[in-house]
Amino acid sequence: MLFRFDDPQVEKSYVESERKARIPATRFLAAIGIITLISYIGFNPMHFPRDGVLQYNLAAGPFVLLLAGVFGITFTRFYVVQGWIDIVIFSLMLGVMVLLIDALGAQAEITGISQFGMAIINLGILMVFASVGFVATTRYFLAWAAVLLVLYIVFLLQADRTIVNKVYTFTNFTTFFTFASFANWDIDRRARRTFAANLALEEEQAKTEEMLFNVLPRDVANRLRQGEAVADAFSDVSVVFVDIVGFSKLAKKLSPGHLVKMLNTIFQFADDCAAQHGVEKVKTIGDAYLAVSGGNASADRDAIAAIAFSKQLISQIAEYAKSSGIDVNVRIGIHTGPVVGGVIGNQRLAYDYWGDTMNIASRIEGAADPGGIAVSESTFYSACEVTAFSEPELVALKGVGELKIYRVIG
Repeated sequence: MLFRFDDPQVEKSYVESERKARIPATRFLAAIGIITLISYIGFNPMHFPRDGVLQYNLAAGPFVLLLAGVFGITFTRFYVVQGWIDIVIFSLMLGVMVLLIDALGAQAEITGISQFGMAIINLGILMVFASVGFVATTRYFLAWAAVLLVLYIVFLLQADRTIVNKVYTFTNFTTFFTFASFANWDIDRRARRTFAANLALEEEQAKTEEMLFNVLPRDVANRLRQGEAVADAFSDVSVVFVDIVGFSKLAKKLSPGHLVKMLNTIFQFADDCAAQHGVEKVKTIGDAYLAVSGGNASADRDAIAAIAFSKQLISQIAEYAKSSGIDVNVRIGIHTGPVVGGVIGNQRLAYDYWGDTMNIASRIEGAADPGGIAVSESTFYSACEVTAFSEPELVALKGVGELKIYRVIG
């Protein structure tokens, strides 16, 4: 019956968000109360005797100040965070309301409304006001309302009235009590459902965004969501092309399930190495893995990072081959040069790269030794200060022609 989120942090977030959302309504009710009291302060002198006016003003004045204080406190962070302040606010209101009832009850001959009637009317108004004013704190409201109900019962028991009058008066008051309690409970119930739905929606949106960022670089994904056509030019990108040696023979030896499991393991190694060295995975092509260093998602990386990635990947695959008993190895080719990157189409989106640099890297991979790394001359000059290379070799590459390559030592 009394709703509460299991997670204390979620409960806290709900209370704060709901209190923020209901601040305009709280201010409106406080303003209406201030206007009503001030209007009576101006109206009463025309009908009440001097003592009656003074007694009413001594009760209404503090009430106006209290409502003004409520209006002002809603501008503070304290009001949003400390829900218990509602008990203090409405307990003070109850005190000044009793003074107001006494002042109006003393003028029963003029108003035609007895103190009993004034009590029902004003306490009923306060109860309804509290049902809206207790924001996201139904437990506090019910505790406060229960105390008010007990006080009202005590007031009835000591009153000099007939039992019939007391019963009807009590019934009228409990009608206000029941309505206000249900209103506060139902408002909180609906607000919690809305908050939970929004929370679930935000979680699903976060999952969707996480999946999107796994497919596309964050900056690219944001540009696409803004309707921008994504096309970039990079002047100095190191393209890494990884290919499994003798994959066709492995495919004949291993069962389909075992083959896919092996591929998944190797590509997971590559993903982990890429994340560690800041290299950007582009895609897998069959048994090949394509990555870049210095592209859209790795702009501050260079050929040195590409070589470090390649070395670690070869080392991990060698350990995997030893532990699994599968004779698996890779060749890696790296070339540094200009590329064009972008996203094409509107289904199965992926950020891809194009240009001769991509083709040359794939051809250099074919010239690498099993378990080795071959690089172009441009990559060599980018990394030769920190990496050991063999003497250059002039190699004829299909579709490229003769090209000077270097092999990474170690």
